[in-house]
Amino acid sequence: MLLNPDQEMIRDAVRDFAREQLWPHAARWDRERSFPREAHQGLAALGAYGICVPEEYGGAGLDYLTLALVLEEIAAGDGGTSTAISVTNCPVNAILMRYGNEAQKKKWLTRLAKGELLGVFCLTEPHVGSDASALRTTAMKDGDGYVLNGVKQFITSGKNGHLAVVIAVTDKGAGKRGMSAFLVPTDAPGYVVARLEEKVGQHSSDTAQINFENCRIPAENLVGEEGEGYRIALSALEGGRIGIAAQSVGMARSAFEVALQYAKERQSFGTAIFNHQAVGFRLADCATQLEAARS
Repeated sequence: MLLNPDQEMIRDAVRDFAREQLWPHAARWDRERSFPREAHQGLAALGAYGICVPEEYGGAGLDYLTLALVLEEIAAGDGGTSTAISVTNCPVNAILMRYGNEAQKKKWLTRLAKGELLGVFCLTEPHVGSDASALRTTAMKDGDGYVLNGVKQFITSGKNGHLAVVIAVTDKGAGKRGMSAFLVPTDAPGYVVARLEEKVGQHSSDTAQINFENCRIPAENLVGEEGEGYRIALSALEGGRIGIAAQSVGMARSAFEVALQYAKERQSFGTAIFNHQAVGFRLADCATQLEAARS
């Protein structure tokens, strides 16, 4: 893959940080289910929270290839940390960049891009996975604001995040055109972390069930127009898939590097097992698939 000098410099800086500040602690974070706030602060200082956000809003003003490079390197150090940062970059930042008004960008996007806030995306519900058109969480207009009620499931950074983009139904009779997007601070009354999910790994990133219990937000927290929520949600997921792919490459690369090092150290029948064709061929297949996935 051909990278320009700036992309190589950014990749190398994040790689060094991940090797020094993430990888040595990743197993402990996962075992203890701890959120690495200090590591996040370090990544924020590197600009990892706002890769594609314009400089005028506190971001780095770079492209999605650079975002993929950064997420791969973070994931190679710790998968959970990369997940939290991936969600902040896209969909949360991406939604505000594309659909937020000037006031919302200045108030929220700038703080997200600087790493002062960690983003949360509330779409999935207990009965709804990929069928976003069947959401039940509601946002009813009440005076000068909205009141949210419902349940969101499998929400990344639901506990440790600070600002959630919530997709909710504002017109029950309008189907896909009856959903809207809202900005909800996680310290708002009625935003309730009901439970944390048990997972196989990535415990440095919490995955939560969120209950909205008469959660009131001001009307100014509506993103875009009423009825645009479905379109906003789906458009944001496109970029998020790039992040997930980059994370997968990073985690796979770390696994490959550990396996390769072990194969060179482990002795069997008088030689390192790397020299046995059965092992060497398998490692070669892994390296080939990794390079194809990165491309």
